[in-house]
Amino acid sequence: MAGELERVRKALRELDKSLKSLPANPTPDAVHKLRTAARRVEAIAAVLESTEGKKSRRLVKAIEPMRKAAGGVRDMDVLAANVRRLSRYDAGESLNRLLDHLGTVRRQNAEKLERALHHRRKGVARELKEYSRLIVSVLKRAQAGAHADDESTQTEEEIHTAATTVLRELGEWRPLDAENLHEFRLKVKELRYTLQLDANADPGLVAALGDVQRRIGDWHDWQQLEEIAREVLIHEEDRALRDRIAATVIRKFDRALAAANALRSKYLAMPATNEI
Repeated sequence: MAGELERVRKALRELDKSLKSLPANPTPDAVHKLRTAARRVEAIAAVLESTEGKKSRRLVKAIEPMRKAAGGVRDMDVLAANVRRLSRYDAGESLNRLLDHLGTVRRQNAEKLERALHHRRKGVARELKEYSRLIVSVLKRAQAGAHADDESTQTEEEIHTAATTVLRELGEWRPLDAENLHEFRLKVKELRYTLQLDANADPGLVAALGDVQRRIGDWHDWQQLEEIAREVLIHEEDRALRDRIAATVIRKFDRALAAANALRSKYLAMPATNEI
């Protein structure tokens, strides 16, 4: 069980480090690290909620506003990077208008993140420190062995139960389509973060979950970009860029759907059927 608890402590340390090192005008990489670390800690708190409910809920409540603010910045960074990939086809004013819009929204979201950090950084650091003390106390009892393993064993069982529950939900998922694929990704992410706490987890499953999470996320990002492009690119000369983005959305969806169905067929309880 010590391996699982060490993984929990590592996740807490990574979030604390991201909080302390994030500059006033953070780079895309720094924002991504903060957001990922926050989501991982939230997943941990959800797994341990049955035994440490009050402390887990308090930790999530402290992290959530900051994580959401970081998400707004991260979304614009990803969308802008996708637009720049299209410059090989179209380097005209349409592309520049779209990039300018994304840049404006990014600056607004970065200001929100800065305010969230200003008001919540100390509080989150305090909650992380307290939660880490809790994990250390359990870890010490686990390392002592003898008859003091009850809480450690319970934590191990909670991780296993949480993973089994999500596995069953994914296996029983209705046929995947554009309406429920992003929701499926959220469950995939939840399972992946939970399994990362388990030293005995199947590395092939963890890797497959990561691939599906990435592919569905990529499609969803392009879908968001398409919606923004419809609002920003309103002139006839923008049609070519809008059409190229729309075509990319279709291609990314097909790849994401294929990967998700392959995951279900290989690892989950019920093989998927595609009625599209």
